[in-house]
Amino acid sequence: MRFYLRAISYFRAFTGEIFLSLVLIALSTSFGLLIPFPMAIFFDSVIGTVEPKNWIYQAFFWAAPQSKVGQIMALAGIMLGLRICQELLGMGQTLLNIRIGYGGLMRVRCELYRKLQELSLAYHKSQPQGDAIYRLSYDTYGFHTILNVLVQTVLVSAVTLLIMSWIMLSMNWQLTLIGLSISPLLLWTTRIYGRILRKKSTEVKEVDSQLTTTIQRSVATIGLVQAFGREADEYEAFSSTVQRSISAYLRLHWQEMIYWLFVGSIFGLGGAMIFGYGGYIVYRDQLVLHLGDNGMTIGKLSIFIAYILGNLYGPLNKLSTAGAAIAGGVAGVQRVFEVLDRDPVIKDAPNAISLAKQPRVLELDHLQFWYAPENPVLRDLSCTIRPGQMVAFVGSSGVGKTTLLNLLPRFYDPVSGALKLDGHDLREIKIRDLRRHVALVLQESVVLPTTVAENIAYGRPDASDSQIRHAAEMAGAASFIEKLPQQYATLISESGQNLSGGQKQRISIARALLTEAPIIIMDEPTSALDPQHEAMIVDTLRQLKRQRTIILVSHRLSTVADCDQIFVMDEGRIVEQGTHDELVKQRGLYFKMARHQLKLDDM
Repeated sequence: MRFYLRAISYFRAFTGEIFLSLVLIALSTSFGLLIPFPMAIFFDSVIGTVEPKNWIYQAFFWAAPQSKVGQIMALAGIMLGLRICQELLGMGQTLLNIRIGYGGLMRVRCELYRKLQELSLAYHKSQPQGDAIYRLSYDTYGFHTILNVLVQTVLVSAVTLLIMSWIMLSMNWQLTLIGLSISPLLLWTTRIYGRILRKKSTEVKEVDSQLTTTIQRSVATIGLVQAFGREADEYEAFSSTVQRSISAYLRLHWQEMIYWLFVGSIFGLGGAMIFGYGGYIVYRDQLVLHLGDNGMTIGKLSIFIAYILGNLYGPLNKLSTAGAAIAGGVAGVQRVFEVLDRDPVIKDAPNAISLAKQPRVLELDHLQFWYAPENPVLRDLSCTIRPGQMVAFVGSSGVGKTTLLNLLPRFYDPVSGALKLDGHDLREIKIRDLRRHVALVLQESVVLPTTVAENIAYGRPDASDSQIRHAAEMAGAASFIEKLPQQYATLISESGQNLSGGQKQRISIARALLTEAPIIIMDEPTSALDPQHEAMIVDTLRQLKRQRTIILVSHRLSTVADCDQIFVMDEGRIVEQGTHDELVKQRGLYFKMARHQLKLDDM
């Protein structure tokens, strides 16, 4: 019950609309209850001889024409009017239902999207992107399904069933009990197949999520696939995933067909019993006992059968099949709740402090980190970086440099030890304030499918055109931007396909510079640049010294030679530190790297 209440709570802003929808359903049902009466009046009192004692019969003959043809035309008009009113009310209720559904869907999707933004990089790296896309795009529809089934199927059908049972018991209790006698069989069938259909629906969701992931990966890696001639292999993998998806759907639909076969047969049995017994008592009352309107007439039986098949069996059918109808929705909602209930891990502490953006001392205090305990990445790192310093972390691949950079904006938290700003543990600072202090230039330059200017201003949307241009000039990007067809208004294609790697990297650097964050973190900032543009970036970094704290990770020692401090890492530890000249004189690990890259002699 808590699960269902939580699911429909996303629609509480539409309580008024839901109530109005229920009123429209009630009115539509009422008009539906009246539709069989014109035909009953026709059989019993227009072409038959039964006296109009029922108040509905009497009301009709009080207003109807005297001629039989006129009465038939009046009955046809009444039947048409009742049906049109029922359809109009149904249309209004459907429009309301659409509004309620999309309103709740928007709220669910927004909350799920916000949660995905809050979750740490560790979660996103452990999950395929296609899974998040599928949960946002398709699983969220499960909330509307649950609302429809619980409110408009279970609630409305239950009320209708109670009212119709009371009406029909007053008409003929024997026929009513015969009609309801199939209920235990329906409940048993629903209970058995409800479990089967929920299981199959969950399987379909999982396989569909895998298909979405396969499609996303195929599109994202199309260049790699074509470069290595793996089109046939990727096609086979895609075809296999599609086949699994189709097989899962076929298994689900097969079970659904068996379920509906049983349900249809059960209702057919009930209808046959009612018709058989009802036909017998009409024969008995009219042809044997001659009871006339005091007994069961053809008109009354037609009303009873219409009520049974439509107004009693309709709600009973909806109630019995609610489990099957809700199965897919429940599976989707469960997958959404899996994400919403996940601990973000990286979040503000209850008493997190605010820090205004300004230069601050950054301290690594016996820092340790691992993704798995048996494989430590950072081991007891300690150092102090003062405002305005330019420092670098260098070392071979896999020594933990990039991991360290991911700890600075709290993409991850250290396992032990601490990172501190002016003595404040980063975990004690509000994440938003912390990240205002830091601007990132990632090794894999990320650009968005929007204009060049908007890409540069992504971290500072209120920046002026002149500020954007100045950042581009400092990053060495202005020269190529001004040659683009629309310069800063040029649209960048998806994944920056119309830019070179070096151009994307310079835009990323300009983006970081424009934020005016006190700390700029650059992961291999010149890896995709030629010597000319590398020199331009190095010159920019020299200009920023003493203005910003700059933290570099680079394999190119020519980029870090001017740093105030260079920290040499090996196996997750800082093994050497000092300026370029000091480290060269130590003739240790840094010297070996410099001798290879900078052609130093052995002296």
